[in-house]
Amino acid sequence: MKRDPDGQGISGLGYDGVLRTFDAERNVLDAVGLNPAQIREYYNGLPLPERLRTADGRNVSRSDMFHPDAENVAKKFTEEEKARILARNEEMAKRGVTTCVPGKSADEGGSKA
Repeated sequence: MKRDPDGQGISGLGYDGVLRTFDAERNVLDAVGLNPAQIREYYNGLPLPERLRTADGRNVSRSDMFHPDAENVAKKFTEEEKARILARNEEMAKRGVTTCVPGKSADEGGSKA
């Protein structure tokens, strides 16, 4: 999938079953509709939100994939939220747990997500 070249983007699975990548301003860069098995695999054993249990992204039009409803757009974090996330990531790193590192690619030690 296409990624934000500045490294400030995010990916997210919408309630419609579409996996999207966004730039920092939450413009859709790429999108793919997942089938129910892929949606369950995306959650990899975590509790699946009720609304996703019947989602099938293969049924979403290309237009809706790239122009989603607000509920299917990844949240933009405030500076305060970013600071909390960074602090938590640093604490986890001290424990030896790999976390998402904003602004770094997976090749530089950031998250692949």
